[in-house]
Amino acid sequence: MRSQLPGPPPRRFELDWVVVSVAGFKRWGLLIFLLVLAGGVLGSVMYFLHEPIETRAQRALRRTVAAQEEVQRAGFSESLAGEFDQASRLLDEARSDWDRKDFPACIARAEDSLQRFQLLGGLANRDFVGSGQVIALHGKVEVQRANQTRWEKAREKQPLYNGDFVKTGSDAFAEVLFSDSTVYKVGPDSLLEVHREARGGRSPSSGEVKMKSGQVNVFTASNTSSVVTDVARADIDRDSRVGVEVADDSATLVAAYAGKAHVTGATGEKVDLGTRQAVSAAPGGKLGQQRAVPEAPALEKPPANFLVNLDLSDRVELAWRAVAGCTGYELQVSHSRLFASSSLEFTVRRSTNSAVTKILRPGTYYWRVAALGTERVRSEWSSPRAFKVFAGPRAEALTDTTPPKLEVQRPTQMGNFFIVEGATVPGATVTVNGEPVEVAGDGTFKKAVALNREGWNTIVIRATDPAGNTSEDRKSVYVEVE
Repeated sequence: MRSQLPGPPPRRFELDWVVVSVAGFKRWGLLIFLLVLAGGVLGSVMYFLHEPIETRAQRALRRTVAAQEEVQRAGFSESLAGEFDQASRLLDEARSDWDRKDFPACIARAEDSLQRFQLLGGLANRDFVGSGQVIALHGKVEVQRANQTRWEKAREKQPLYNGDFVKTGSDAFAEVLFSDSTVYKVGPDSLLEVHREARGGRSPSSGEVKMKSGQVNVFTASNTSSVVTDVARADIDRDSRVGVEVADDSATLVAAYAGKAHVTGATGEKVDLGTRQAVSAAPGGKLGQQRAVPEAPALEKPPANFLVNLDLSDRVELAWRAVAGCTGYELQVSHSRLFASSSLEFTVRRSTNSAVTKILRPGTYYWRVAALGTERVRSEWSSPRAFKVFAGPRAEALTDTTPPKLEVQRPTQMGNFFIVEGATVPGATVTVNGEPVEVAGDGTFKKAVALNREGWNTIVIRATDPAGNTSEDRKSVYVEVE
């Protein structure tokens, strides 16, 4: 019998299973994505670093041509025609450089031209909407639209139109910038109406408000403006600063702190006011006699940011320069630079130019003084000054020599007004072109500055901390005077 030889082993199928967790798959996918992204970014960077200079020049020309066309569509006044022509000449020279294949020169001239067109585009002020805008506010400020009965909470950059009302609470104020470059600073417990619409641009027209109650300070620039009450009308000249106050019985006081104003009573009488002159209108509309407005006092001591140690003394002497011809002084001490009624320590009248006040607790205090004239006439308030009260050792405040932080945004232009915004350290004092600015608790600040000199101007912003250290920033802006 033949033995059976063993044959080849039967074929078998073997399966290997690989288990991959979802989390691992996600990790590998994320890693691959990041590598691809990094490669793309690196490739883009390498491309732009080694981009052909011809391509860069072509892109610079396209951007500049687009900016030129945008300025042409927006329009500009004759006083800016020279700036536009100069920017256009630079663009033409950049095109000539392109034709000569001098690409570095083309890029330099095109970027210079682009910068000039962008500046001109900013002067067109296309962001200004309405007759006016609320540019600053504090406390309860409300707006009522024309032909409506509902009051809404006011907000910054809110447009105002003909027939709109603005109302402030007892501890509130608002600043309204009109398109004719006039600023209205509305005081507490005030109600005003946009009575006639202002218009900017190539054919500006002056605006008009009607004061129902309260007070408003009007700052005109290159245009006139008007304030109407139930018993009087004040027509305010250019480059003037005028205050209007309306009592509960409609009696009106008009005071010109700078410039001129022309006041007409309801009975038809007229009085022309010059700098530091005032006149009152009785409830029936009859005008009184012209009266002198005292000069605002200058604060003398203690110096700004003076440190008071309660362990040594709880008394602070406040003194100011005497004002000739005044009948007395009004002194206010507050916990806030706004001097809102809720933050006032006290308001007192003095016959002399100094006062000694007792301080009970630590903190930062602000004080200011106004000179009093006859029949409700009062000067403008002095620039406020601060002193700081503490208990116990405070050596670090005396040895601090580090300048405060000061960050200022590029000013926003509205006609010949510029809105300056920035931030510094809390507790610091800020001035813009020498004028004091209210600093919020977090160190932020905002100020509207009027510049009337045509051409390039410099805005100087200074911040001073409680130890007396100062930081400064300067912004160059271009002013068009029509």
